[in-house]
Amino acid sequence: MDSQTLKPNIQDLQSDVIELLEQISLLMNRASTALSSDVSSHKYAEFERQVKQEVEKVKNLELRMAIVAPMKAGKSTITNAIIGQDILPSRNSAMTTLPTEIIFDAGLQEPILTLSPEIVTVFQETLLALRKQINEMGIEKAQEKLAQYPHLQVMPKLIQKALVESVPHKSEGRKNIALTLTSLNDIVRLCSILYPSIDPLQSLTEVPRIRTPFWLSQTNQQSETLGKLVIVDTPGPNEAGENLRLQAVVAEQLRKSSMVLIVLDFTQLKNEAAEKVKKDVERVIELRGKESLYVLINKVDQRRDGDMKPEQVQQFVTAEFGIGEVGNINRVFEISARRAFTSANFLMELQQNPDLEISKLKTARSLAQEVFGIDWEEELEEATVEELKKKAERLWKKSGFDPFLNGAINNLMAEAAPRCILSALKITRSRLMELNKAVQLRNSAVNQDAKKIQNEVDSLSNDLSKLEWSLLDLEEQVDEIKKSLSEKLDSTLKKLKQNADKSIQDYFLDGIAQRLKQVSNSNELKNKLEQIDIAVRKALLSPIPLPNNMATIFPESISRFLKYEVGLKGRNEFVFETQQEAEEFAAQLVAEAKQIVEALLYKTIQEIQDEITTVQDNLIILLKQRTKGVVENACKRLNQAFAIEFELPPLLLEDMEANFGNVTDYTMKEEQPFSVVKTVVNFFKKLFNNNYAEKKENKYIVSLEKTVFQFNQSVEIKIIDTEKQINQYLDDDFQVRISEFFKELEGYLQNYRNSLSQALQDQSLSLADQEEVKQILISFVNDTDKLLKAVEKKQEFTYKLMLDK
Repeated sequence: MDSQTLKPNIQDLQSDVIELLEQISLLMNRASTALSSDVSSHKYAEFERQVKQEVEKVKNLELRMAIVAPMKAGKSTITNAIIGQDILPSRNSAMTTLPTEIIFDAGLQEPILTLSPEIVTVFQETLLALRKQINEMGIEKAQEKLAQYPHLQVMPKLIQKALVESVPHKSEGRKNIALTLTSLNDIVRLCSILYPSIDPLQSLTEVPRIRTPFWLSQTNQQSETLGKLVIVDTPGPNEAGENLRLQAVVAEQLRKSSMVLIVLDFTQLKNEAAEKVKKDVERVIELRGKESLYVLINKVDQRRDGDMKPEQVQQFVTAEFGIGEVGNINRVFEISARRAFTSANFLMELQQNPDLEISKLKTARSLAQEVFGIDWEEELEEATVEELKKKAERLWKKSGFDPFLNGAINNLMAEAAPRCILSALKITRSRLMELNKAVQLRNSAVNQDAKKIQNEVDSLSNDLSKLEWSLLDLEEQVDEIKKSLSEKLDSTLKKLKQNADKSIQDYFLDGIAQRLKQVSNSNELKNKLEQIDIAVRKALLSPIPLPNNMATIFPESISRFLKYEVGLKGRNEFVFETQQEAEEFAAQLVAEAKQIVEALLYKTIQEIQDEITTVQDNLIILLKQRTKGVVENACKRLNQAFAIEFELPPLLLEDMEANFGNVTDYTMKEEQPFSVVKTVVNFFKKLFNNNYAEKKENKYIVSLEKTVFQFNQSVEIKIIDTEKQINQYLDDDFQVRISEFFKELEGYLQNYRNSLSQALQDQSLSLADQEEVKQILISFVNDTDKLLKAVEKKQEFTYKLMLDK
């Protein structure tokens, strides 16, 4: 089934399910009122609340689409074209460093950017730290470091003079939003250059959110669906720049998204796809799988005779990235972001200002340049608003955005909607079934012998007691499961420690050769000696254990050898003229080492989460096995006694998933940079300088040995802290899961016990009142039967759509 036929079915299904769930919610409300004398009436009110929650989930289904692109492939232009105005900041150098969410809201007149209290606090603290660093470093030194970033040159002065002091919680309008986002991104990049050990990204769990109207909302039937679209603008693979730790930040956003769009430049396609971009795409596939990956080929308006045709591009991309065998839907879209943005920007301005003359429309000149060619100025003077509108609409069609947007929305709906709808239907059916069987049971029991009813009430009470005993019996077995899991996690974290140690060793041994070129002004001979020094160190390196199981990268004997001065200090230590230079170099080493370890931490935490999810699934199976007999026997007894076809409860607990979002993270945080700088007197100069007492000169040394030792200690502390948090999560999570499981079962049996108890009370009513109660109960039986059939039909249809997809 292709996306064009799938889309209406999914959307119609979504609307139908919302309507059905709302009917069931009203029925639950009626049950809690009409059966108010029933001791279970409060439970039906709770069922109503739960069904309403599911209605909202299906209504507010968010379709998350992350966009990833190499620098200058047109990512911001694409996002701005979808929005219809120039909101996201862009410039010739790398721009995006902070992931940003864009949510479409048809009710807005202008876009609004909101920053959470967490974001505001983190950036205000970062500004204070930057100001202190700039004051210590000096403006000239700061600007020297920013030489390759002209757009950042003015920032140190503004920060130093406190002209950039606060971060606004809310920014309204295009200009204010662009200014705020530009400032935030510049602050992040400024930190990476001037103060690498301070990174606001590592402290954030939330991202900026832009709510904006969609320019096609008045003319396009997709507006309702697009109102659920969330675009996530992420840093590109080659936008990171020096010291920006973006890998894990991007990975987290990709993990949350239903679709990942990677943008490629048509004019650079073969070069990029063959090398760098192909690797970037492989990382995306590793994180999200091929099923969620789609490719946009931008700048196809630059296609010339002899270039690849659309069919060849499709074949080339699917072959290069290995996505051709995934399904039969189109995963490659050709677009011109420039055309799309030019037309969308004009049409949105025209929508907002329908009575303006052409000369007053700010976007008219850009549109004219695009659609009229070299004679655009003359053509613009003679053009009418209606003519420009038609040109813009034609340009939009030629941009390729309609097929892309339609395909993206259809595929997002096909990916995200069925899961959400099935979950809502499953929960609702469970509650509806409980109401159905409870009213059937009460209706059937009214005419039964009172003693027989009381016996069943007592039997159900006994069943509930058995469940309590089962819970106690399971505690020891669950403790064993937790113990086994903890041992596995301990092994995983030990492996992490070993991998971290090895990665840090590789960095300081192999990577240091590159670092030498940046910090050394040595001549060619000295550089050769340094390379020999590294080779000797690699050959003799054999880590020895230190206290607390920490392994230093340099054994003590080798360390002494390397420190021995023979005209050239071994590169275990680096000498600097000023303390500032030494501290900056140390901070740079630590920042880069953090990147290595944080990537390992992120991967390990994902592995741990998978392991815990598997164990939790097995725990659910165990709980069901140990309690199934009690519930089965209760259902059989009730079936025999009251001729009602009971079924085992579809325990909703199995839908719960392990989530580490707020439990632990993969970032390493320190209040202060590592202290690896020491001051020494240069004794060689002292020997040849009679005035040394007056002109005392110091040297500032960064010790690799000390850096590695302290960093290893930090890794050890982080791993211990991570293990504590995960174990605490396991303790809490297992307990919650078991409690919820038994609460579900107890509630299931208690509901039927309450129905039988209410039937005993009904028998004391007059015959007329009994008849009235029976009519009410029968109406609920009929209504629930009808709605159950409707729910089951929707479930079958949804499963079919998922299989067809």
